[in-house]
Amino acid sequence: MKKVVSFVRINQYNKEYVENQKTLIKNYVEKHNIELNENIEIEVNLPIQEQNIINLLKNCQESCTVIVADLNVFGRTTELILEILRFLLKKKVRIISVAQNLDLIDDADMLTQMILGVIKMTVNLEKDLMSLRTKEALTAKKVEGVHLGKPKGTIQKSKFDKQRDKIEELLAVGLSVRKIAKLLGYNNHIGLNNYVKKRNIRTKVHNEIHNKEDDIAS
Repeated sequence: MKKVVSFVRINQYNKEYVENQKTLIKNYVEKHNIELNENIEIEVNLPIQEQNIINLLKNCQESCTVIVADLNVFGRTTELILEILRFLLKKKVRIISVAQNLDLIDDADMLTQMILGVIKMTVNLEKDLMSLRTKEALTAKKVEGVHLGKPKGTIQKSKFDKQRDKIEELLAVGLSVRKIAKLLGYNNHIGLNNYVKKRNIRTKVHNEIHNKEDDIAS
């Protein structure tokens, strides 16, 4: 007998969503007199944890049946849902989605192929609409005279930040940027030189030395 499992997406921040899934599945299996062999639950509270779903489903037995309350348990983007559906169907895993009233048999089934085609069209439409909305928003801002991009003078984070104190110390004792780069293990001194220039580190070091000399003199 082929194995039949239910799959529930758990979210500790949305208890109602979890209970709705369980209720839909319970009602469905009772109505169709289906006996579940296993109830699979996986907790996904953050988007990054969705990879856990993919890892779990990779272990699904071939030719088993997976019952879900809604296709959205597989992911929070249509593209990810489509990817998981294709993966499962290729393994001959039957997918029943209660909310959408879908029974996806396998990737060779004509009706299943049509449904996947519609989902793919939705994915492409979402991408096109997102691109269009972005372009329209940028155009509107340009028309309004809003300057796009990072504000002038914005300084981004750099890999050199974590060793800035050391860089300042070495500059203060008179070492060149080239020697500092070699000493700190950087392959190219040009990046470090630009870092020093953009942040006016030489000026800062010079001022600090000058202030110390004045303190000593006084």
